[in-house]
Amino acid sequence: NKCLDGEYIVDIKQINLFEKRIKNISKLSTKYDLIVLITNQPQISMGKVSWQKVIEINGEIISRCQLLGLNISSFYLCPHHEISGFKDEIISLKSSCFCRKPQPGLFLEAAFKRNIDLNKSIMIGDSWRDKKASEEINLQFIDAVTFD
Repeated sequence: NKCLDGEYIVDIKQINLFEKRIKNISKLSTKYDLIVLITNQPQISMGKVSWQKVIEINGEIISRCQLLGLNISSFYLCPHHEISGFKDEIISLKSSCFCRKPQPGLFLEAAFKRNIDLNKSIMIGDSWRDKKASEEINLQFIDAVTFD
């Protein structure tokens, strides 16, 4: 999705996919059994959007990707954010956690729950957090811009 660093999607109307990129990734995805979306969603802890809304937004993203040929089987999200001071923040979600990228927690959770062999997997990402999380568990990283 087209979203600048520091901006947060809080409504379905803000979804703006890199359609060409998704179509190109979908071609590569046919070589794999399972496609998983792993995403940081700190806007939940900031109080900018509800859990339910984030689930709806990601469901819409997954549906749109499917229409473009990319079949995402599941998604894992981190709602945490360690920086406090937001007006309506959720204190219980203000933490430095193992699931927020660049930590590899959600990758390990997905691998365990879905029986994914990380040695035979790749991570396609568009941020330094994605790359660092991949490096932490020796997961092959591919920069998403290579699919433009």
